[in-house]
Amino acid sequence: MSTMNQPENLHNPTSPTTPERAERPAPGADDGDTSVYVRRGRTPTLAFWVALALAVPGIVALFSAPFLDFADLGGVFTFVLLAVLFVGLPLAAIAAVIDSIRHRGPRRRDR
Repeated sequence: MSTMNQPENLHNPTSPTTPERAERPAPGADDGDTSVYVRRGRTPTLAFWVALALAVPGIVALFSAPFLDFADLGGVFTFVLLAVLFVGLPLAAIAAVIDSIRHRGPRRRDR
């Protein structure tokens, strides 16, 4: 009979019938090369701005499509793709340029 099926042993770590907890190595004891990256600020990343620059023109084009005269859904789909291509892509490029300028390190003077 398994001791894990008994309700009194499920949540009692001091019970002699429960399996021992696996021993964990001490933190920092030969973990290898581990890197932890932490975002300290609440500033959105470049991927957020690029996705937003591509999505907003597409959504605006999709919502404005009923007010335009399209014969079928293929015309609406083409209109949305053209809006993303000709409006969203330049906006994404502008966002990338602004992000690269903001994150450029300070210029060093070797004088």
